[in-house]
Amino acid sequence: MRLLWRFMLPLSLLLVGAASHTRRKSQNDNKARILQELLQELKLNEERGNDDQLKEALDFLRDYNQEADLMSHRMALYEFDFSTNVTDVNSKKVEDQQVLFNSFLQTQKFKAEKFYKESHGWPDDISRQLKFISMAVVSTDPHLAREMAEISSNLSSIYASAKVCETSGDKKCHDLEPDLLDTMANSRDYDELLWAWKGWHDATGPKMKSMYARLVELMNNEAKENGYADEAAVWMEENDETNPSGFEALSDKFLADIMPLYTELHAYVRGRLAKTYGSDRVQDNKPISVHLLGNMWAQDWSSIISLVSPYANKLFQEAEKGMQSRSLKAVDLFKIAEEFYTSIGLDPMTDAFWKYSMLTKPTDGRTVQCHAAAHDMSTGKDFRIHMCTEMNMFNFYVIHHEMGHVEYYMEYANQPHEFRGGAHSGFHEAIGDTIGLSVVTPKHLATIGLVDAGQDTYENSISFLLNLALQKVAFLPFGYLVDKWRWAVFRGEIEPDEYTTSWWRLYQQHMGLAPAVPRDDPRLFDPGSKFHIPIGVPYIRYFLSFMLQFHFHEALCNASGHVGPCHKCDIYDSKAAGKKLLNMLQLGSSKPWPDALEQLTGARMFDTGPLRRYFEPLRLWLEKQNQKNNYTVGWSVPGKDISTKGSSKKKNSAISMDASFGIIIAAFLGAVLLHI
Repeated sequence: MRLLWRFMLPLSLLLVGAASHTRRKSQNDNKARILQELLQELKLNEERGNDDQLKEALDFLRDYNQEADLMSHRMALYEFDFSTNVTDVNSKKVEDQQVLFNSFLQTQKFKAEKFYKESHGWPDDISRQLKFISMAVVSTDPHLAREMAEISSNLSSIYASAKVCETSGDKKCHDLEPDLLDTMANSRDYDELLWAWKGWHDATGPKMKSMYARLVELMNNEAKENGYADEAAVWMEENDETNPSGFEALSDKFLADIMPLYTELHAYVRGRLAKTYGSDRVQDNKPISVHLLGNMWAQDWSSIISLVSPYANKLFQEAEKGMQSRSLKAVDLFKIAEEFYTSIGLDPMTDAFWKYSMLTKPTDGRTVQCHAAAHDMSTGKDFRIHMCTEMNMFNFYVIHHEMGHVEYYMEYANQPHEFRGGAHSGFHEAIGDTIGLSVVTPKHLATIGLVDAGQDTYENSISFLLNLALQKVAFLPFGYLVDKWRWAVFRGEIEPDEYTTSWWRLYQQHMGLAPAVPRDDPRLFDPGSKFHIPIGVPYIRYFLSFMLQFHFHEALCNASGHVGPCHKCDIYDSKAAGKKLLNMLQLGSSKPWPDALEQLTGARMFDTGPLRRYFEPLRLWLEKQNQKNNYTVGWSVPGKDISTKGSSKKKNSAISMDASFGIIIAAFLGAVLLHI
């Protein structure tokens, strides 16, 4: 059956090898051209008698690139080994390499600073590399660097090995993936959902709390040692080199822009959930219990689509049946994703990808990190994904997301070491999700044979948009609050005993959600239940990427010649769209992000307009449904009633934001990029 499916793929897959070879040669020629231009620039400087410092800087960068690639490769290998086999031995290797890397960066930072001060008038890409290296935040105390590495490793191990055990029967113990996540997504039993939710939060956070508090202290000390007020200031600068001081207010505006849509969605979902769980458990004008929304952190509500959609459209269920009827395996889903990228002119996965990636959860008893991630091994040809793939539409989407990271890795592989990253951390997260907006359309699912064609009706369009809003729109306040919380922690505004209560205050304020049971015990550490907190990955990138992907999608749809609403656009097989995307990907971080954004969209600033335009038909429908059913739009929080009832004119008061609301704008973009 699998062989038959391979022959069902479009002809473009058979042609991809030759096309890729041609473009790879072109990329190498381009790299040689850039080098020749730099040599000519150097010659001109020699003629002007200004070559000594520049020549030394070029020698330094040559050596730095070679050493940094080697160090990064070792780091990536050890991180991949740990992710796919969580043991003390592999943990120790990661710790040791982190310490070595810190020492290496410390030495290189001071050398780069010297050259950067003299770089006025030098070629932009030379001074930009020196600037990036000189911005490294490193510890001069090897003992503290070692302690930070050990704590980070221990936190990661706690998360990866945590289990929730039943208290009766055979007392079976459950991993987060797939067991607990499946329960959260599929159970409709209030008490079972609460058991899984509370169990996971109790199994992770309390063991982490004291270590996390110490890690915050160490990170702040390191930041101050490097001239910053605290770690929040580091993240702010790393996130936006063009205007770090103004990005907080801009992000506040982005959230305010989408809150009218979010609050309409929240009101509608709350009203529908009351029909399932009763008005005593889901109360009008109150926050929704966080464990009822189909996800451990309530960041994605799409699993409850069957409870809230009034229409019978079962597009994704039919797609999953299509996977089953064709006997597809995990590797087949990856091949389908690869074929999408090659259909628009991007590269296929490398031989190393298929040889080394972990695509399914091992059955040999190893403990692994199932949270999907893409890895750049810093060799220019070895790129990997580790993932515990399940055969469902959620995982099908995640595969396209992670493969988007790999495509970005491959396209900027010829850039110098410091430019091998996204133009902005949000860009890296947005690439695969941009493709995903095409992949989940009824048109595309029919094109690849997972569903039947002819499902383009008004009811199906609303059901499709509602399902996507439960995933995308519901996520936005969550994507905002995760780093808002961390920023406040770094700045000393939240003490360790307030870690959990402050976390839930943000949930209530921004999302209209709350825990169903008390979480005020100071021993708890509920933020630690979310993967990105214990492993220290900034999260605001996802908030920004969820806006960027609609901006990118709109631009690519226009390039493809699509006519009509963007929620019906599928850029599959559009070489014009692919070329536009490729030109941006190849820049890496060699240019400031506004330049890269302009390359793809023609605009130089983030914009929520494309997202709001995409969901406008749904917003109008939600507004009518909420008025028809007299659902309250908004919610009450302690000390502040922000709910309203009645005409839509009053609803703006339900979404007004305090001017003091902050947000962590952060991005430490390494060799591993994760799913949300």
